[in-house]
Amino acid sequence: MYAEGERAEILDAGLVAAPVEVADALGLEAGARVVWRRRVTLRDDRPASVSASWFPAQVLDQCPRLLERQRIREGTTRYVELRTGRRPARARDVTAAREAAPEESEALGLPGRATVSEVRHVVYDSEGEALVYEVSVKPGGQVAESRAGNVEYEL
Repeated sequence: MYAEGERAEILDAGLVAAPVEVADALGLEAGARVVWRRRVTLRDDRPASVSASWFPAQVLDQCPRLLERQRIREGTTRYVELRTGRRPARARDVTAAREAAPEESEALGLPGRATVSEVRHVVYDSEGEALVYEVSVKPGGQVAESRAGNVEYEL
């Protein structure tokens, strides 16, 4: 799941009310309950990215580990697939460059007005329902293999 020298620390995990953006991405009503996980990925013990994942709350019956602040070795989306049988079929990415929010600058150890790259990633199951919504933020200038712009692709 992670490259050599990389590891993740789970900063938060819980059941929260979905902000409008999250609810829209997951096809839910604003304020619906969702599982939220936030992590920092470290490369050689230095922050490389911060990210958050949201899952519809109904997966909790079969996926209780999502609420734990422990790394899920197989990855959260794969864990949900294995426990629920909902197989990822396609995804949609939206990428952007922007100024870091203060909490992102702090988590990534960036100076005041730093630029970051952001990827918003939605994975849909074979029935076309959103399985997970993720937002990942990295310091600007980092090179990573990804799809640029607004992209949909089959998995």
